[in-house]
Amino acid sequence: MDKAFEFTPDIEVLPSHVPLPGMGYLPVNAFIIKADEPVLVDTGTGRDSDEFMKTLRMVVDPQELKWVWITHDDSDHTGSIQKILEAAPKARLAANALAVMRMNAAWPVPMDRVYWLNHGDGISAGDRKLTAIRPPLFDNPTTIGIYDDKSDVFFSADCFGAIIPTLAQDADDLKEDALAQGMLSWASGDCPWVHAIPPEVFARQLDTLRQLAPKSILSAHLPPASRMTAKFLDTLALVPASKPFIAPNQAVLDQMMGQTEN
Repeated sequence: MDKAFEFTPDIEVLPSHVPLPGMGYLPVNAFIIKADEPVLVDTGTGRDSDEFMKTLRMVVDPQELKWVWITHDDSDHTGSIQKILEAAPKARLAANALAVMRMNAAWPVPMDRVYWLNHGDGISAGDRKLTAIRPPLFDNPTTIGIYDDKSDVFFSADCFGAIIPTLAQDADDLKEDALAQGMLSWASGDCPWVHAIPPEVFARQLDTLRQLAPKSILSAHLPPASRMTAKFLDTLALVPASKPFIAPNQAVLDQMMGQTEN
């Protein structure tokens, strides 16, 4: 778990990362929206849970949280969800119904605290409206990103993620070609189905965000990015026709393990 930092006066980033040997780093971010009714977006990885809770408490008292929004139920987004709900008794859990039902198979989700959302639904956080928007790329059918109409920010879940060569607090700190290649590789590996979609059809999937044109993109798997939405969408448009990502096989693992032992 890395040190939290302020993206805007009303949005705090709770960053972490996963080293990928031979490839770079995958950022893993959660966020706090300091609205009149404070919102936590995702809850980090399970392996960082204790540190996540400490970092969270340095930014906001969990007792003050009114909403916990889970973009989807993958483990790198729900690692501290049970601890959060225990520490934040006033908070409601905003999530897609299928995500809640899948989590409920592993632990008893308090259904009286749940708020189910589909694409286009929204909640009020007091001084702003948060609208559920399915990103154009997703690896989980329960995925719902968030558009914050006050800050003009889109919280994009896994979409716009990237494997990056060096850690950074801002996407502007990364070289443009490395960022673009990292996004293409991540999109291809995380959402392999996109290669079965005709490029012109997928391009239409990007129109919702092109029309919304949020000022900033806060991805779970990318450093924060401001005024880069059009560029990011142009990069994603290339994914269907790009070379598919192929994960390392056992031979690569054997080589890595041999290097570690030596």
